[in-house]
Amino acid sequence: MRAALFIGVSVALMGCASTPKVDIAPVNIEPVQTMKSDPFDADEVFATAQKDYANENYLEALNGFRKVSAYDPDRKDALSGQANSLLALGEYQQAAKIYWAPVWTGEGSLDVSFQIGKTLSGIYTDRYDSPMRAINDGMVLSPNDPRLWNAKGHYHDKQGEWMEALSSYVEAMKSGKWRGGTINNMGMSLLLQDRLDEAQKKFQQAINLTPHNRVYENNLRMVYILQGNLDAALDNIDEVRGADILNDAGYVAMTRGKVNVARRLFSKALDISPTYHAKAQANLDKLDALETAARAETAGATP
Repeated sequence: MRAALFIGVSVALMGCASTPKVDIAPVNIEPVQTMKSDPFDADEVFATAQKDYANENYLEALNGFRKVSAYDPDRKDALSGQANSLLALGEYQQAAKIYWAPVWTGEGSLDVSFQIGKTLSGIYTDRYDSPMRAINDGMVLSPNDPRLWNAKGHYHDKQGEWMEALSSYVEAMKSGKWRGGTINNMGMSLLLQDRLDEAQKKFQQAINLTPHNRVYENNLRMVYILQGNLDAALDNIDEVRGADILNDAGYVAMTRGKVNVARRLFSKALDISPTYHAKAQANLDKLDALETAARAETAGATP
């Protein structure tokens, strides 16, 4: 079995994390109240959100853009900021709802960065028959956009083309932008190859560059789980987050054919989750179905 579509883990690629398609819990976005009071400075909040986004602090950026939109629903720049932040957080379905919304009809020539974001959200929500063609079309518009090179690396990771993936990530690094996300994706590529010690170093590098990014920390904790160090993996986090990471690690193990490991991790996620973990159960059911199908195929084989 090969890994299916991340990031985001590993999000992580400014919308294209090189992670398998792990059933992760939706991002915890703080509720926003519509603000009309004079003390609220929409421009200042927007500028802070832009700075957060540039610093890869995507959750804070998202919340800032949402506050501006709540204050002034007509601000398209705040809406596109939400889309970009959601994409970077790996919330592809939510991002696509904004990028592909009718509100942009008749906007004329949209910003190239927005067009690339729309393309990426389309790739990660299966809107294109040929993801690689969509990536190459995007590169015509913006050949040095690290998000596109990361998407290309992710595509090669899915095919098990590890050297091609690495070359794409190296190209992404040349832009000098979003280095933490690209290094994270290199780590995820190594993780998918069972090169756990090397993956651990990459995730730690990504964390050192952007210590506020929880996605990279979650990926490091996944390595600890797959190394058998459950105590380190679950240290100082709540049960909800721990269950989600166990589920993600179980999926990675399943894609690498480590069926028994995957089963233990999915079961552990169900055990420690304070509420019913539907995604871990769905992955466990998928594992059962795959094993049943394998047994039936073996039984029906001609000696």
